[in-house]
Amino acid sequence: MRPYRPSQQIGWIRRTLRALRGRLRGLRSDGVVRRGPTFREQLSLLGRRMRLAVKIATRTVWRVLPYVAVAAIMALLPTAIIYGHRYVMNSQHFRVQQVEVTGHANVPVEEVLEIAGLDDGPNLLAIDLEAIEASLEMHPWIRDARVERELPDKLSIGLREREPAAVLALGAQYLVDRQGAPFKRVETGESFPVLPILTGLALDDFAEDAPKDRKELANRLIREALMVLDHWKRGPFGKHIEVGEVTMDPLFGHSVVLGIGDENALGARIHLGFGDVQRKLSRLETVISDARRKGKRVLEVRLDNIKDPNRVAVRFRSDASADPDAAVREGQTEGRSASARHPVVTFGAVERDKGPATGLGDSEARVPGGAAGPDEAAPSGSGWRKHRG
Repeated sequence: MRPYRPSQQIGWIRRTLRALRGRLRGLRSDGVVRRGPTFREQLSLLGRRMRLAVKIATRTVWRVLPYVAVAAIMALLPTAIIYGHRYVMNSQHFRVQQVEVTGHANVPVEEVLEIAGLDDGPNLLAIDLEAIEASLEMHPWIRDARVERELPDKLSIGLREREPAAVLALGAQYLVDRQGAPFKRVETGESFPVLPILTGLALDDFAEDAPKDRKELANRLIREALMVLDHWKRGPFGKHIEVGEVTMDPLFGHSVVLGIGDENALGARIHLGFGDVQRKLSRLETVISDARRKGKRVLEVRLDNIKDPNRVAVRFRSDASADPDAAVREGQTEGRSASARHPVVTFGAVERDKGPATGLGDSEARVPGGAAGPDEAAPSGSGWRKHRG
């Protein structure tokens, strides 16, 4: 017979209580015993829970994905830019293969390419357009330059050259553009269209250490001389008489020497002074037309009388003045009255019923106070003022 052990009894009691507790848990309010979930039910519950977890994870990923993508792009962008720039700048696809140069007349295309640095065909995207434009505009003939890219391999260069209007004599000869700026020295062997010569100024007027007002005066005289030439071209003589020289004087104004076009006025010096060029040219037309009708050759005309702008003095060329020593012989001739050598004409006060409008055909010139006597002196003094040039 086994001995009695209390532990056995205690273990049995525990098992009984556990069974009763399970029974009590399975009881419902209606007294029905409740069974646990089956294996299939447990799998179904696990599937629902997994689908819910996947759905939540998917929503979270879609919400976070833009921020992650932006962060990745920002992290990789510098590297992509560096390698992309290196590739493009070294790609043969963007090498300059065509260069179009327009607006050039005095600058050869080869010189333009050399100045722009395009001889070795650089990369089109690596070219500094502003630097090329600045280099081209340093050329004396080029006034403006415009450089443009045309992908993938073409470069267009548009030039606007300076248009020479006259030649400025300063010891050496310099071309002057239509704005009155000397831009280039005329070198030996260079050929240009026939241009009028501007005289009366000195090289010191344009020196770096020259006073500012002196430079401004010289530039103003040049601009006014170009205005005189412009009035001349648009005036009555522009089509058939050329101006060979324009002398600039800060005190006495401008005077022109006539060139080819009219044998009666060839080489004549016309003193215009300052201002009112159109009216003076109109009077000069009357003088030259009358001289042509009379068969006389004009040597000098003064239209610069300040006290009496309507007064014009004319000196004709004698037969002996056709040779170089004519002026010397004419100066040595004595006994010749001043009015015979320098007829005086006053426009607007001539009596039309007593002779031609200019009075050049009369032995005496008519002036407002009456007829000038044979021994009356020329206006503004007894002789011509001496002009520079």
